[in-house]
Amino acid sequence: MKKFIIIFLVFAMVHTKNYAQSFNTLQDKFLIGYEVGIPSNDFISNTSWRGGRIEYRRMINSNFSVGFSGSWNSFEEYVPKTTYQKPDGSGAITSDLVKDVYSVPLTLNAHYYFKGGKKILPYAGIGLGTMYSDQTAYFNIYGIEETNWGFCARPEIGVIYPFTRETAMYFSGTYNYASNKNDAFSVSSMSHIALSIGFIFSSR
Repeated sequence: MKKFIIIFLVFAMVHTKNYAQSFNTLQDKFLIGYEVGIPSNDFISNTSWRGGRIEYRRMINSNFSVGFSGSWNSFEEYVPKTTYQKPDGSGAITSDLVKDVYSVPLTLNAHYYFKGGKKILPYAGIGLGTMYSDQTAYFNIYGIEETNWGFCARPEIGVIYPFTRETAMYFSGTYNYASNKNDAFSVSSMSHIALSIGFIFSSR
């Protein structure tokens, strides 16, 4: 399967014609992709290989779009036996545990498209909105769960490889700053980096 994907990507890039300059002439763009999450918080450190992204963009002109997006990542990490103090200092627990985090950023977005080469279209953007986060720590048969909503800011850089005027592949990297907290573990942010690859479908 991996060989098939690599062959497909090489074939697509080699046979891409000069569609980069005309790709943004179609107004409506729909993105769907696979997303990898890399934590940048103090609660969990393992990379998430389970994630996805959907997005809609509306071209205002050939260089600027607005839209909205939703994505998700599921993180999991095993932590060896450790002693944890209660936030109020009234007690402690010693145990190994499993941490699970489920994150869903929902943002309104704006993107600017730069002049690239004949076959690529680089862009940069920003998304502002909210993120739902479910954080659970399992101690043997017990669990501590915290769910909350927080403010989310999502700067992004990426590149588009058009196949035709209607279809393309994209690669992007975003930093998801999220204000979600976990008081039980004294964590003030549930931020993460996201790397995404997927397809774009355009229409009027």
